[in-house]
Amino acid sequence: QYEGASIFSEGLAAVSRFGKFGYIDVKGTMVIPPSFDAAMIFMDGRAAVKKGGLWGYINRSGEWVVDAKYLSTFIFTEGLAAVIVPKGNNTSAGYIDNKGEFAIKPQFDDAAHFSEGLAAVKIGRQFGYIDKTGKLVIPAQFFEAAMFHDGLAMVKVNGKHGIIGYIDHSGKRVIQEQYSEGTSFHEGVAAVKKNENMKWLLIDAKGKPILDQEFDSPTVFSEGLAPIKVNKKVGYMDKQGKMVIKPQFEAGSIFVNGIAPVQVGKKCGFIDKTGKMVIQPVYDWDQYAIDQFTHYYTHFK
Repeated sequence: QYEGASIFSEGLAAVSRFGKFGYIDVKGTMVIPPSFDAAMIFMDGRAAVKKGGLWGYINRSGEWVVDAKYLSTFIFTEGLAAVIVPKGNNTSAGYIDNKGEFAIKPQFDDAAHFSEGLAAVKIGRQFGYIDKTGKLVIPAQFFEAAMFHDGLAMVKVNGKHGIIGYIDHSGKRVIQEQYSEGTSFHEGVAAVKKNENMKWLLIDAKGKPILDQEFDSPTVFSEGLAPIKVNKKVGYMDKQGKMVIKPQFEAGSIFVNGIAPVQVGKKCGFIDKTGKMVIQPVYDWDQYAIDQFTHYYTHFK
């Protein structure tokens, strides 16, 4: 019944009707009427919404808690939200608290989410990391810098076609830059690729392969299992390399609360950790929605 819909987060989901966004609860009741030009997911009891070309934040009752006055923002993480404001003919990024006050004044060329107490910020053409006081604790030296997960953050050096490694909270290279591509760590495992012509490896937090096996595509472990494609079919593997659920699906995503979405033909159903289909594949497979689901549960939950 909606033109568009986000995933549920903190019990609410953004939906659009006639070009305007509001929020429904898990029963489908419209609890915040559709009056916004755009709307993001709820995190820390706040959701970013757009009105009149600018972004602000509402609470779960739909009340404005931070006025719409920012050029760009996304979500609160760990009590702070990165915002973009005008600065002369350019823009500047800083962080606000849940009252809308600047906890870290706008001074960066770009800013990302806080995770594990640190956030990547751009100074000139390079990224470094700040703490919640705004202090630059890891100098700006990276072309790209991801969020921290499992105590490590993926970073890239030497430009767009440079190499990837992993640092700890002090900025120490725990896994030296040596990969052409990589993923963030999740459940102690990351996927990496040495160069474009090689396959993917799964490594632990010390940079050692967890399996003597290579893969055609990256994957992520969740609840102990990871979707793996074998001969164009997806199954699920544990960290010992055992294929717990045999490859039989066109696609599949991560397990959350014991079930995972899988593609059968062009349809989406859900399996449990034995491979049993517990929600029949009668829904259209929507890759964008699956990507939202995967990103939310691997980055923010």
